[in-house]
Formats: sequence, structure tokens, C-alpha cells
Amino acid sequence: MENYTNLLEKLIPELVRIFQGSITSIILYGSVARGTQTEESDIDIAVLVGSYTKEMHEQMTDLVVDLELEYDKVLSVLLIDYDKFTEWENVMPFYKNVKKEGIVLWPAA
Repeated sequence: MENYTNLLEKLIPELVRIFQGSITSIILYGSVARGTQTEESDIDIAVLVGSYTKEMHEQMTDLVVDLELEYDKVLSVLLIDYDKFTEWENVMPFYKNVKKEGIVLWPAA
């Protein structure tokens, strides 16, 4: 995960700023979280939010594109409704996987 530290240090505070008041957590999951990534791997990020606007989503998309270009890495940032996640985290395979292998990046432990 060390190769991704600078990128994540730019991404996390900007996501918190964009979704202020609504964001509950940012979770790294997938191959980078497992430590099995290759040079071609994308960086999977789940952003749990209470709600968001179209403008917030657009700001996030712009941020992701800028960071992808700057770091030459593919970011896969997924917005997930916090209430749905907590309701289904022990049922839906994808949510179970995020919960099991994910590394909480924000809030800091």
C-alpha cells in the first residue's frame, strides 16, 4: 500500500471536504487492501455517505480524474448509502467482502 500513500493522502481530505456532514467512512478494499495488487490494479475505495447531491458526485468525479492523471493509477471510487450498507453488510456478498477485507482510511482509528 506504500506506493499509494501520496495519492490517498490527497484523496481522503478532499472526499471529506466534498461530502462534509454526510460522509461516515472511507474504506480501501480489493487487491490493494489485500496486498495482492499488480502494476495494473485499480485502487478500490468505498465512500459511505448518508446522502449526496449531483454536484457532490460531479466534484468527486473531477477529483478522481485529476488524481488518476497525476498518479497514472485507476481509481474506482464507489459511493454507498450508509444505511443500506449497514442493513445489508452481513447479507450481500459485495458488502460482506468490503467489511471483511476493507481497511478503514477515514475516520482514522
